[in-house]
Amino acid sequence: MLTREEKKREFLRGSRAAAGFALVLWCLGSAPSAATEVEALVAEALANNPDLVAVRQEAAAARARVSPAGTLPDPMVTVNYENDGVSPSLGVESMTRLQFMAQQAIPFPGKLGLQERVAKADAERSATRPDRVALALEAAVRRGYATLLEARENLRLVDEQVETWRQIEEIIRARYSAGMGTQQDVLRAQSERTRLLQQRRKDEAAEEGALVELRRLLYRPPDAPVPTERRLVPGEPLAALPADEFLKKTLEATPELRDAALAKERSRLAEELAHRNLRPDLVASAGYMNRGSLPLMWSAGVGVSVPLWVGKKQRPLIVEAQSLVEAASATEASLRRLALARTEERLIRIRQLGDESRLDSEALLVQDRLAVDAALASYRTGGVPFVTVLEALSTSFTDRRGAVARLADLLRAEADLREFSLDASPSSASGPKSPALSAGATPRM
Repeated sequence: MLTREEKKREFLRGSRAAAGFALVLWCLGSAPSAATEVEALVAEALANNPDLVAVRQEAAAARARVSPAGTLPDPMVTVNYENDGVSPSLGVESMTRLQFMAQQAIPFPGKLGLQERVAKADAERSATRPDRVALALEAAVRRGYATLLEARENLRLVDEQVETWRQIEEIIRARYSAGMGTQQDVLRAQSERTRLLQQRRKDEAAEEGALVELRRLLYRPPDAPVPTERRLVPGEPLAALPADEFLKKTLEATPELRDAALAKERSRLAEELAHRNLRPDLVASAGYMNRGSLPLMWSAGVGVSVPLWVGKKQRPLIVEAQSLVEAASATEASLRRLALARTEERLIRIRQLGDESRLDSEALLVQDRLAVDAALASYRTGGVPFVTVLEALSTSFTDRRGAVARLADLLRAEADLREFSLDASPSSASGPKSPALSAGATPRM
């Protein structure tokens, strides 16, 4: 039977080992970086997602309308029989004839070319919609990937906490058996481990939800695995994003800006076409008349449309086109300012998260680890109550979860930046809009 002093010495030797174990648990190792991992997921989503296929086909349909818009109307061919008298008299009566007539409408010079250019501008506008869906899809995959990494890193942290509390419980039991602790400390340690089991279930549900969303975006079957190698480890070097380059790229890569510029050009062409509609169109006709045994007859003619209702028809269309030009110009200017503002806001958010993450790895987590070591050392000697160790451990693990969340938020913020979206909070979106919504997002002018 060990004496009280021998039990105390045995406890102190075990507590030193436990303190060393706790220190190892706080060391932040880094897993192999998988920079191309998310790129492969993005490529898979762009290749398989049906929303993108749908809007690409819509763009192809718009391109198919360009050539017909610049082509002459179909000619009209008519066959007519005129009979002189009651009984058929072809070749007998001079007024009896079998007539073949062809007519071709010829728009005023320049109209067909303008119609084709308007249709081409519409097709180019439609081509911006697959770009928007692709950017939204890529950003959604990147955000889903970040959420999956966060959930899996939190699961590792919970498992680490469970093991740490198992070690702490052994220390408490040793103190209790040596007469240096209380049963309340043992029960509190057990309740902390039970609470961690609840937290692990929450993190498992978060992982499952992230997997469901990623499988939807990747168009993978249910229960298909999505393995990840990357780790969200505080202390990894954070790359600085070139703000000037992104601001410049915003004006080139934002689909809504390109659509607004094309809408303005389309409206200008429509105005020019409306002015051209004040000019008359022509109709050319030719006919051949068979009179049987009598000499044949033929005819040729040219007709012209008369813009008789110009005040109620053509001129209001000119006013409409001019108004749409001004509206398109104002919309483009507004969208340029909005796109630059959204990009600047996201760059500020990224810098903020980067600074916070650096403080996590360089100061906060280091200080937490030292606080845990000091609390354990003081608790071994009876200098502080168990609640001090509890608070130090809870604070440190909470801060580590916060550091993981900031790294995940940083990845999501970078995804928002690369999406070039005009939405104020694109992170709340779960993926690309449906083709119908995408196609109707910007009204035609």
